[in-house]
Amino acid sequence: MKSSKTNENFWLYGKHTCMSALKNKNRRCIELLATENFYREHKKEIRQCVDSKGIKVRLVESKILNDVLPKGANHQGIALNVAPILYNLSIEEIAESSNDRSTIVILDQVTDTHNIGSILRTSACFNVDALILPHNHSPSENASIAKAASGALDIVPLIYVTNIVKTMQYLKKVGYWCYGFDCNTKENIDEIKSFEKKRVIIFGSEEKGMRRLVKENCDYLLKIPMSNAINSLNVSNAAAIGLYSIYIKTNASA
Repeated sequence: MKSSKTNENFWLYGKHTCMSALKNKNRRCIELLATENFYREHKKEIRQCVDSKGIKVRLVESKILNDVLPKGANHQGIALNVAPILYNLSIEEIAESSNDRSTIVILDQVTDTHNIGSILRTSACFNVDALILPHNHSPSENASIAKAASGALDIVPLIYVTNIVKTMQYLKKVGYWCYGFDCNTKENIDEIKSFEKKRVIIFGSEEKGMRRLVKENCDYLLKIPMSNAINSLNVSNAAAIGLYSIYIKTNASA
């Protein structure tokens, strides 16, 4: 099990994304570019971060940022060159260090970077301990995920594993219960009166949903009730509704 899929450095951009990365003790930062306006407005916060990281700020024109970053990137006047996060964490370590009311999210071959980033942001909102992706059939940590996550990539550990089913089986052995979201199942999430204290929440890919073996290893299959106008939600929307519902019910019963 690996905490990072790639060793290649890449550029983050945008205020929340870059500042969250600068504050993350697990993130190795290499170079910070900022416009004079941005630096002047956020000088105190930037100085505290870069001093602790031991890097320098290079003041540049906005054109330089446009040249460094993908076309159309909304950089807001700041870009940060970083290495992928090395949490030095495995799923075993996360499970061992979590409390007795732990939530872990698994994405089964979700490939859209905006969806992954959005789910990371939702995960941060609802106290998720880690987000798990398969090492194959998923994107590496990148600027698109980071931008959509709006800082949450440096809050919620993103862990890559070799085998999703074996990961689920391990987590079940150490006390977790697996809840899979499937629009074709019968049981609605609002019919579950309470959730187990330690839970794994699984969402399937954008086109096919959960794979057969992943589905078969779930303890519960749930769906989000909706009108007959359409039969499924975008996976990031489903995750937001699902994780909110679980958070409300588990905290109400705490």
